[in-house]
Amino acid sequence: MSSAVVPSLAVKEETAESSANAALSPADALYEKCAQRPTGQIFFQRDLSNMHVAETMAQLTVILQELCDRHLLKLMTFDGDPCWKLRTREDADKYVLPVTLVGSHVSILTLAWLLGYAV
Repeated sequence: MSSAVVPSLAVKEETAESSANAALSPADALYEKCAQRPTGQIFFQRDLSNMHVAETMAQLTVILQELCDRHLLKLMTFDGDPCWKLRTREDADKYVLPVTLVGSHVSILTLAWLLGYAV
């Protein structure tokens, strides 16, 4: 008499962190990764790129622009290189002002210029 062998089912368990990150927008995912670093840390392009939230520099530029528009990142320069400093969500709320189309266009051009794109 042979017994039936029931194949074991491998259940893929997702951690709460990976499920939460999958639900975040790329901008929010980058913000959360930056928020895990020490308070006051300055982030350079290579730091943000190494967080693997964006696949290309163009995508990273869009994400950075969104975070700057939401006042969650402050764009700065250090020795001519662009860098960013994280703001808390509470601090960012203090900067909420009506954004004009012209102001948004100028900040996008400035960011593109800082990252070395021809403008």
